[in-house]
Amino acid sequence: MTTATRRLMLPAGAADPVLQEIRRHGLADQETGALLLTGQSDMHVLVMAVAGTAGIVRGPGLFTVSAVAYDRLFTFAEERFYRVRAMIHSHPEEAFLSRTDRAYSLRVPGFVSAVVPTYAAPPTDPASWGWWRFEQDWVPCTAPVVDPALPPVRTVMFDEEGVREY
Repeated sequence: MTTATRRLMLPAGAADPVLQEIRRHGLADQETGALLLTGQSDMHVLVMAVAGTAGIVRGPGLFTVSAVAYDRLFTFAEERFYRVRAMIHSHPEEAFLSRTDRAYSLRVPGFVSAVVPTYAAPPTDPASWGWWRFEQDWVPCTAPVVDPALPPVRTVMFDEEGVREY
């Protein structure tokens, strides 16, 4: 089974720290986000990597991660045999992929991008977010399976200064 046909698996409560950050930044009228890391050969989310500050730019309609910050996270993942599978980011109102999202998100086959709407009061159910997978272009896909039987995720913060516990 390819990653295109497999769904991400999230432990119950895995997104709570990300939603806390989305709400905090949303109340300041800023977009923000996180990346989801799995094992090398499965789709179970093991790490939620929340964006920090160094090399991260936020604003109304704006969330960017510098190449150095990405490098720090991808190096962390590679050294621990994780795979960066997905990005979650927030929007002020609706869950859609903007022109900027479509052009500048990580355009890697099988990579998943999710948009959390209403960032000042984000919905907690991942099924109510927008989900897309890159397959030559961004195509809608289903939300991850939320499984309370999965072990809790590790939450870290990443930016140009490195990766550290959240």
